[in-house]
Amino acid sequence: MPLRPNHARRILITLVAAIALLAIPAGASASKNLSVGFLDNAYAGSDPTAFWADAVALDVGFMRWDMQWSVLAPTKPANPRDPADPAYDFTATDQFVRAAADHGLQGKVMFTLWKTPDWATKAKTAKATQMPDLTAWKNFVFACATRYSGTYVPPGQATPIPAITNWETWNEPNAAFAFRPQKVGSKVVSPGNYVKLLNALKGEVSKVTSKHTFVAGALYKQGGPGSVTPINFLRGMKAAHASFDVLSMHPYNNTPRLGLKDGVNQSKTNPSFIGVGNFQTFITLSNQIFGKKYPIWVTEFGWNTPSPGKNQYVATLKQQAQFAYESILRFKQLPQVERMTWFLIKDEAPRVGAWYTTGLRTVTGSEKPSYGSWQSAVKQIRKSPVH
Repeated sequence: MPLRPNHARRILITLVAAIALLAIPAGASASKNLSVGFLDNAYAGSDPTAFWADAVALDVGFMRWDMQWSVLAPTKPANPRDPADPAYDFTATDQFVRAAADHGLQGKVMFTLWKTPDWATKAKTAKATQMPDLTAWKNFVFACATRYSGTYVPPGQATPIPAITNWETWNEPNAAFAFRPQKVGSKVVSPGNYVKLLNALKGEVSKVTSKHTFVAGALYKQGGPGSVTPINFLRGMKAAHASFDVLSMHPYNNTPRLGLKDGVNQSKTNPSFIGVGNFQTFITLSNQIFGKKYPIWVTEFGWNTPSPGKNQYVATLKQQAQFAYESILRFKQLPQVERMTWFLIKDEAPRVGAWYTTGLRTVTGSEKPSYGSWQSAVKQIRKSPVH
């Protein structure tokens, strides 16, 4: 009897993935604790019912939430260490955290704190990406840590907001488009500035609760004009005495059609680019730099697919399905990798400038082939806690 198209596609994806996994070094032990999930603030906020239905269908075991300071506090709070100050708007975040706990993800959400509000920097341009005033940053972190300590009851509510225990500092701080300045003259300053934010976050959260995991890095895949390569940024973090529990990385692709092979030709001692294909190099070098095997969390990545006005640097729908499947199984085979976070369940709408079509659904809500391949892969790693 001929195979149904969907059945045949899944068999093909499985066979391709099995072949790809042969590239894992012999004797490598698999991760026992890999959890997979998503970052998609927009979808979670605009249609939470559909978002959480997808979270259940996709067997998530982990979620990332962007805590964008410039959005949460566009005007300066009078009492910045008080999470009840009216200048703060935690409404969407509160709803997400409560929904996550209701769906069995208590303790499995990570906050990424970043984006400087205008009032917290003296810079005249690109203010959201600038190094903030350190005291203002500490106050913001303390307010967040207090609100999401697990004991805080917001005014007018009857129950405390569930606790958040995973805290990531900034987003892609080695990239000039996300964190500035990267250099002052010829001197690279971004790793040192980042470590000031990292260590300040750790200090402020620790004042509120002893239950925490501090995630450092969130590194963009490459350097480039005005930016720092991931490995050189790690070296700068080490020199600045970074203190953290988990190291994070965003191994986006440079050449989408290469899939998991993207990066295999990079240097093994000083690569300029980190993708899934040379992710073992990132692990090996980070172990050498810090003299310790930190857990690794992939806190953002994905493959864009074509849409009107977006046809460069994309994978086909079939390729995205294959690569999503393969990447889950590949990260499962790397023993230090504990989390894998895909960027977007649902595509962003087209707009002027950059937008992302990395979702497993189109912007209109239709499932891409990657939706089914994700489900097939996750079934092979472990049961999700979500319900």
